[in-house]
Amino acid sequence: MSPTACKRTPERHRIRYAGNAAAPDRRPRAAEVSTRPANPQWSFGLKFFRETKFFGFDAPDIDRRWMVSMLYRLGELSGLRVLDVMDDAGVREGTLRIHDIDWAARNVPIKPEQFDWLPPACRAAGDELVLIQIAVSKAEGRLIGFFDEEAIFQIVLFDPLHNAQPSKYNDYKVRLSKPLGCEVTALRHEVTQVMAKSRDRACGCESDLAAALQWRRDQRGSAIVMPVIDGTEIEDADQLIAEGRVGSYRDIFAAGLVTVLERRLDS
Repeated sequence: MSPTACKRTPERHRIRYAGNAAAPDRRPRAAEVSTRPANPQWSFGLKFFRETKFFGFDAPDIDRRWMVSMLYRLGELSGLRVLDVMDDAGVREGTLRIHDIDWAARNVPIKPEQFDWLPPACRAAGDELVLIQIAVSKAEGRLIGFFDEEAIFQIVLFDPLHNAQPSKYNDYKVRLSKPLGCEVTALRHEVTQVMAKSRDRACGCESDLAAALQWRRDQRGSAIVMPVIDGTEIEDADQLIAEGRVGSYRDIFAAGLVTVLERRLDS
């Protein structure tokens, strides 16, 4: 199988469409043999998803219901056949508003060369990079991605503020949104930065840190979830940590466990 590439239509269709990004030519160019179904149902992947500036979830203008609307859209598409959508202009250009991103359009805040996390075959396309957008709703942004070699639509960006293709509808405005991120992602980023700094020290730290970041199926570990309905337990614990009396919630749990065990021995 050839390397993953950004496509506007799945290769398993047995034909590859020609045309430029702005005005795709839907006529078949060359026949291709494929073991994939001729017209599979939509399926989605997230292995190339990223949050970036202008395409993050941290913005006051993003309604918290947007994610629900997006999930409903994915659910609707998952019940359809790919070519029933992509080959039907009425469906494609109706409520779904599917079309290629026009990189030369007015006020587009991101360029093809900025997608440095995509596979090599996509990055090699340069300004000819083909990414398509699908509407969540007219007023509620888009999701952006491409078809890979397995006919899976890989989501690259979520665009809740419709920044990828500013239009006359919103006066060509681009509204700021930032990556919301998560604690695990932030920690991994910080460790990666430390690894980069230690690379020239030849101390072996980089490889040790890299190994520590790789989760293994045989690694053991547990997590405890403690619902707190009322009281000041969390505030008291945070105060102890802030004062430096303990290092973490785990230290508090360990101290409490030791106390209870001692009581059991005394009883």
